[in-house]
Amino acid sequence: MLKQEVVITDVSQCQKDLAIEVAAEEVTKEFEKTYDAYMRYVKVPGFRPGRVPRGVVKQRFSKEIKDEVINHLVPHAMEHAVKDHSLKIISDPRIQELSLEEGEPLKLKVSIEVLPEIEIKQYKGLKATKRVVKVTDEDVERVIENWRENETDLVPVEDRPSQDGDIVSVNLVGKFLDPQEEHEKEDLKADSMEIEIGGKASLPEFTENLRGAKPDDVKEFRVVYPEDFGSKGLAGKTIDFTATVLAIRQRELPEVNDEFAKNIGGYESLQEMRDKIRENLVKNAEQEADDLLRDNLLSQLLDSHEFEVPNVLVHQQAESRLHDFSHRLKQMGMPAEMIQNINWEERFNEAVDSARRHVRLALLVGEIGLVENVRVEEGEIDAEIESMAQSIGLTAEEVKARLTRDEAISSIKTKLRYRKVLDVVVSNAEITIEEVSRESLAEAKQEHSEAQAAAE
Repeated sequence: MLKQEVVITDVSQCQKDLAIEVAAEEVTKEFEKTYDAYMRYVKVPGFRPGRVPRGVVKQRFSKEIKDEVINHLVPHAMEHAVKDHSLKIISDPRIQELSLEEGEPLKLKVSIEVLPEIEIKQYKGLKATKRVVKVTDEDVERVIENWRENETDLVPVEDRPSQDGDIVSVNLVGKFLDPQEEHEKEDLKADSMEIEIGGKASLPEFTENLRGAKPDDVKEFRVVYPEDFGSKGLAGKTIDFTATVLAIRQRELPEVNDEFAKNIGGYESLQEMRDKIRENLVKNAEQEADDLLRDNLLSQLLDSHEFEVPNVLVHQQAESRLHDFSHRLKQMGMPAEMIQNINWEERFNEAVDSARRHVRLALLVGEIGLVENVRVEEGEIDAEIESMAQSIGLTAEEVKARLTRDEAISSIKTKLRYRKVLDVVVSNAEITIEEVSRESLAEAKQEHSEAQAAAE
């Protein structure tokens, strides 16, 4: 047992300053041990190994010996301070002051970040409304219409000029009106470019000049691109285009009948397809309502529990989100140069607020889990891995091996524990179920998002 005195100053809920004084006798003992070790092992010209006098060791290795004493005593002192005072330390200690002389006490001042002490208040009996969207026949038909559009055939138009909704194929040549860069002096060329007349993605100038066109027509027109145009190379530029019309095609939607149902999803009949669509819509509406309900209850918990969160955890969470975002961009094929040009400092600042909410929730839910003695069994982890495996088309063994390699099994356990604690909160809440329209649910979600943003 190390003899020392510790004085703790609360700078904030998450930051403590520790003044540690290790007894002089402990310091002397450590110096003596280090001297003995040096006398046995150091090599000094003129002395046999293990026969170097202590005075010579002191004189020649005083700095090295002092450093070794510090390197042993400081971690030892910190370990005892943290354990004796039950400090939930989450970052490396920052040494502010350190004083060590042989025969004197070791004096140490350090700053540490710790988990906050959270006083759990009411988390049972919370009141909330579960808003479930009513699935209508129109919702079912909307899904079918989307499927029809995905199965659209494009057929040539030969008996009329182009009209809204048609797909016009053109060879396009563009000339910058006032070229500023070297590459702008060269023509822009795009062969067999497809433009939907009146389409959402089509610029008005293209629609206006290609509406009423026929194959072999040549259209000349000017496009002034807005300053905020998505492509930086065109934003704010004025370009004169020459479009040679190659072909005009129109969409031909398949008829909705039993044959369509069989082709689209192997359904036995049109009615079976409609019933399955409704079933899925009802299931999705229930899941969406449940997600919103849970988020509402979590917001209530945060509102009733005031506590600080350590900045180190917030920054780690924000950095993790940005790392995941960057990884997704790479997977989508974004060039490395474009990724590097992203304003990552701005992105980080944007991520901090949501990261802070995430950390607060994780700490609060963790404390409720301790009160409720929530545990996650191995069987539950295996079931979650099995579900993950089915969703990505791998075996459970393959997924488990990958998670083990990436040391991610613990994250599965954490996610399941979080879910089980939230299940406790939901099962003990007073919930009113309300059937709503999709429009009113969208309004409720918008209000919830705004309130959440204001709280952050």
